[in-house]
Amino acid sequence: MSQYELNLLDYWLIIKKRKFLILLTAALVVVFTLMMTQALKSAPLYQASARVKFDRTSTVTDLILESISYSWGNDWSTQSEVVRSLPVIEQATKTLGLIPPDAPEEVRRSKEYLRTIFALQARITAKPEGDTAIIKITATAANPDEAEKIANAVAEAYRSENIRERNRMVTESLAFVEKTLREREKKLSEAEEALRAFKEREGQVFLTDEAKAALASFTSLEEKYNKVLRVQDQTRKQIQNVRKQQASGGANAERIFTEHSSEVLSSLNTRLLELIQQRTGLLIDYTPEHPKVRLLERQIENVRLEMLRELISKMKSLNTEQAILQDQIEMYRERYLAFPRAAIHLSRLDREVEVNTELYAKLKLKQQELLIKTAERVEEVTLIAPALASQVAVNTPDQRLNLIIGTVMGLFLGVVLAFTRESFDTSIGTIEGIEEFLKVPVLGVIPRFDPKQLEDMAAKALPPNTTKSAVEMFSRLPTLVDPGSMLSENLRSLRTNLQFASIDKQVKSILFSSVGLGEGKSTTIINLAITLSQEGQRVLLVDADLRKPTIHRRLGLKREPGLAEALIKAIPWRASVRTVTDLMLGLMGVDLVMNAPGLDNLHVLTSGRASRSPAEFLRLDRITEMVTDMQNEYDLVLFDTPPILPVTDAVTISSRVDGTILVYQVGRIGRKALRRAKFLLDHAKANVMGVVLTNVSAEIAPEYSYLDYQYR
Repeated sequence: MSQYELNLLDYWLIIKKRKFLILLTAALVVVFTLMMTQALKSAPLYQASARVKFDRTSTVTDLILESISYSWGNDWSTQSEVVRSLPVIEQATKTLGLIPPDAPEEVRRSKEYLRTIFALQARITAKPEGDTAIIKITATAANPDEAEKIANAVAEAYRSENIRERNRMVTESLAFVEKTLREREKKLSEAEEALRAFKEREGQVFLTDEAKAALASFTSLEEKYNKVLRVQDQTRKQIQNVRKQQASGGANAERIFTEHSSEVLSSLNTRLLELIQQRTGLLIDYTPEHPKVRLLERQIENVRLEMLRELISKMKSLNTEQAILQDQIEMYRERYLAFPRAAIHLSRLDREVEVNTELYAKLKLKQQELLIKTAERVEEVTLIAPALASQVAVNTPDQRLNLIIGTVMGLFLGVVLAFTRESFDTSIGTIEGIEEFLKVPVLGVIPRFDPKQLEDMAAKALPPNTTKSAVEMFSRLPTLVDPGSMLSENLRSLRTNLQFASIDKQVKSILFSSVGLGEGKSTTIINLAITLSQEGQRVLLVDADLRKPTIHRRLGLKREPGLAEALIKAIPWRASVRTVTDLMLGLMGVDLVMNAPGLDNLHVLTSGRASRSPAEFLRLDRITEMVTDMQNEYDLVLFDTPPILPVTDAVTISSRVDGTILVYQVGRIGRKALRRAKFLLDHAKANVMGVVLTNVSAEIAPEYSYLDYQYR
């Protein structure tokens, strides 16, 4: 392409010119994309999803162990991780029959056992749906029914595990109360038996009101003192437990049982259990060294430190209370020794029976409450949509998307190839490029035409009995068979441009040639000659192509005699000139000639007889003499010569005529060949008047695409 600035229209013209290359590339890329998609298609995978709803209960169990309040929290992301936790997946694996339901501890620690669980875990995903309390549990499998079973099994295992964990506190509390109740029942029986035995042994014993009050106070102080000792022992064990967990760094927290609930300890214990549960969920996907896991471990350690401080503070308070109670007991002990020993012992036995009876009654009531709570069974997880098998594989490639992507990529690649092809195209494809390259004007533009349409026009203009070969021959003469066509108008424009090009210097002889074969010079010169004759000029059309003459065949004339005989002076050239009479007697016929006015101004000198060495005929002195005579008798002499590069005939004659016109078929000949032809003409001192472009499409000269409408 010539070096001149491109605008948007130029880019569009290049795309339009190379549209077939672009479409072919796009089609190949689409086919390749679809073929590769099918070739690389993996085994189908199916998914099924179950949906569960998580409702955090706010019920607070008012039990002896009220200080333990276990909460799952309302973090749906945490619950999504709990769905994939080891206990839930293990239970689902058992339900599916992949592992034995009652495997011993040795089997549960084996690699095969854990590998089966982790394999199922990898096929499960769980995530909350938006900001709702609904968790979507999705299972992936090679079979749609298998995916459905896995999703439902995990959902049910999650529900069961939630029920078990949420009601574990009630179960453990009930076991603790029942154990304490049995112990208290035994102590009550022993106290009642001791009181009965004392009464049988000592008989009736009486105490004054003052003695009874003193003994009651003393007994109450002893009871408080014993209670403080029990709480001290519990607190001491709790401190040891917390320090043991700190030393081991364990992730499991033991519950703190105490007779007196502490809001601070209850809150800290709840926080500790929540953090440990979050850590367990993170360990499903992360290693213990992950920053998120390490952050939770630091938070767990901080909570344990707070619990230790609270327990130590509580221990100090209990020590102070113990010292005060001990001083009061010593004070009452002195007064207590002044009373009869039997009365004192009886008061103790009565008090022991009363206390045990009261505690037994309270424990019995708590047992009934726990039994009711156990029957209620708190449930936080509800299955709202079971999984259903889907027959559509999730990894099936989207052919529509692949088609769109392939088309876009193909078009893009096609455009790139089109511009690449255009950049490597050595031919000159624009009018501006040709004029800049050859430094001569473009005198005419012959648009690209459809031979079939030309044949149809010729068939309409010629007699019905005209042979098919004759129709095809005359179809190349649009100025004769269809003067109103776009081709005819372009040829008339060439005629006008020639007249303006010779306005400064009279031009009476013009040579037409081309760089190579088949560029349309003969068709152009014949139609130009007809156009000039119809304008009233006396035109002599000379077929100077002695090698492959065309003019006589296009006009339906005989080849001999002609120019060859004139050059060797066998016959005078004037005697060989054909006139309108010859045209009427030839294949053209009377009707066609009569319907085309002005053909009487057209005279034709054919090439003459064939020769094995045409160059021998082209003697410069004889050509010069003949051209001079022709110019004296005709207004314009047109020479049709062979191509410039194959032979030197055109270059030889070009120096003896007034002007030379180069016919160039756009995109057919490379720029180097075109430059060589121009150089040969310049070297022969030829007057190159301009260039006529043939086979021009709208990409080259878009302004000519509108002429077809104007001249119909």
